[in-house]
Amino acid sequence: MYRINTRERREPSGLTECFIRVLKPLFTGFAILFILPLQGQEFTILNYNSLHGFQKDPALTKRYVEWVKKLDPDVVSYQEMNGFTQNDIGELAEKYGHPYAVIMNEEYGVPVTHPLAITSKYPILDVKRVMDNLWHGYLYSKINGIHFFITHLAPFTLKDRQKDIRKIIAQTRLIPKNEMIVLAGDFNALSPMDSTAYGEDLLNAMRKSEGKYITKSGTPILRNRTIYRENLNNDKIDYSVIRMVSDAGFKDSYFLKNDTFKNSVPTKGHAKKTSFLRRIDYIWTNKKLSKKVIGSDIVQDTLTDYISDHYPVILKVKL
Repeated sequence: MYRINTRERREPSGLTECFIRVLKPLFTGFAILFILPLQGQEFTILNYNSLHGFQKDPALTKRYVEWVKKLDPDVVSYQEMNGFTQNDIGELAEKYGHPYAVIMNEEYGVPVTHPLAITSKYPILDVKRVMDNLWHGYLYSKINGIHFFITHLAPFTLKDRQKDIRKIIAQTRLIPKNEMIVLAGDFNALSPMDSTAYGEDLLNAMRKSEGKYITKSGTPILRNRTIYRENLNNDKIDYSVIRMVSDAGFKDSYFLKNDTFKNSVPTKGHAKKTSFLRRIDYIWTNKKLSKKVIGSDIVQDTLTDYISDHYPVILKVKL
């Protein structure tokens, strides 16, 4: 049986006191290293919708590990880690040098069909897995002094997507303005910054699918509801979701360092004749962190062309 130590505390000897005085500042310094951001160092974040956990294909997953090891990001956030357990995401992360990993799934009482996850070189603190009647919910954590909100917004209806983002933005507003925030994921929403890339052909295609019955209605993936596709806003392409994020003070990190359109979906290997190039995957930074951005991109190469139907988004900051 465990016993509480009730022995009387003895005062340290003179020699012990000397050791304490010498070693205490060192231990304090080590503790601070785990709390404060890496001042002046580069810090890289990758966001990836993995298409059902890299299509549950071990060969694809192995190629991804080799690819991401070369990229060497400090943090990777994921959407659609279907089929992954906490143990699985931990093992995957260790293969590319991340000792810390967190997933949001049924193991933690969160009934999601497309789990969110995050891995890191540094401790993942204050983890919160939030559904609260959202579509895929959001995964919150704090890593290296940065607040992370990882999400996957509703795909089929504008109303659900707006509800999702309002909840997340409201949560970000509870964080002091002098702290750094990343909001990343698959937003299933178009940006007004890309409006010139979206013409009448895309609008007409969306009009044709508007109001269509989603055949997976009544299943967990559709929140057990009957869903009809409703993505237009007064018969026009909607930009309101992304405007809400921008109006909340966040910066689209891609356009902090780029000035031309680049699609995040579909990838070359998953494009169809009827596909339209769109950008729906984002890494947003708040005002504090935006000042530290030194690079951003949508990674398109021979591997990302086919490993998922989404291209990953990358952000580099100097803390």
